[in-house]
Amino acid sequence: MTARPSVADLVYAGVRRTDADRIRVGARYDRGALSPVAWRTAIAALYAREARWWAVLGRATVADHAIPLVYIAAVGAAQTGARQAAADWARAATERARHTNPARVS
Repeated sequence: MTARPSVADLVYAGVRRTDADRIRVGARYDRGALSPVAWRTAIAALYAREARWWAVLGRATVADHAIPLVYIAAVGAAQTGARQAAADWARAATERARHTNPARVS
């Protein structure tokens, strides 16, 4: 019988997959397979996914009273950073879309 992976192991694997997906999205953009707006939108979604992984770890660390507060704070900072990056990339996608699709004047 194999042991179930810990929450930390699952989160680590999820964050690593998300990092790998960001690299793949960047490579697709570099090859011209994604428009600038699609690239920015995909990166925003991946940072949002990363923030959700950090939230999973945050819930697990808060529930474990043996974990020092500094680790809980670090998880919170990582989640906040990923959320902010997601918002920044989403805003960049919106700005790029606005500048590449000028409004039509009647």
